Amino acid sequence: MSNVQIFVEGVADQKFFQDLIHEWYGIKLTKGKFAEKNTKIELGDIFDMGDKDSFEDPIKMHFLDPIIETLQIEEIPMLVIFDADTYNENQPIVDEFCANSGFQYFLLPYNGTHSKPDKNDGDLETLLQEIICVDNQIIFDCWQAYEQCLTGQKTKTTASGKFTLPARKTKIYAYLEALVGESKKQKAKIKEENRDYRNKSHWNLDPTHPPLKPLKEFLDPFFSTQ
Repeated sequence: MSNVQIFVEGVADQKFFQDLIHEWYGIKLTKGKFAEKNTKIELGDIFDMGDKDSFEDPIKMHFLDPIIETLQIEEIPMLVIFDADTYNENQPIVDEFCANSGFQYFLLPYNGTHSKPDKNDGDLETLLQEIICVDNQIIFDCWQAYEQCLTGQKTKTTASGKFTLPARKTKIYAYLEALVGESKKQKAKIKEENRDYRNKSHWNLDPTHPPLKPLKEFLDPFFSTQ
């Protein structure tokens, strides 16, 4: 176990932070989750909450509360790293929760540090778009052309008369699918739990890379001295 406990929203975040912290600090963190229909906990350094509402789920918290209490007694830092979604709406809620429970938090992608307020909205996938290997930018350029094409089309098959643009998660899947081989083994690398964020042909985890600087500054006090 680490001297820090991290709580994230899902397996994608879990794998990203496991790889990121290993790359930056040389520390290999374990993964934990709720198991057996939420009636058991598999504890790990990076705990998958499933979603941020889990902290309000009495069944889940019945099993998690004793662990949190032990962490508080042992003065082990507890970090919440969630998606900001709409930052100005969710930040006050998360801030109040963390202030009352002893957690410290970071809201992806930039924790409110971006100079343009609307750029603070988003999620893990928002950040991932910013840290792709620059040699692969053509994939996103093609994707943008695809989105622009859909936006310019009308259809009778939807209530709005317009096509729905794919979610950011789909964009990241498509990015990786363009980079891996066609075998079943290669395709498995696209799945959130199997991704290798330390693969420099796919991702830029340079801690000086501007999109990652707020996250690096947040994590440094907890991991640089371990």
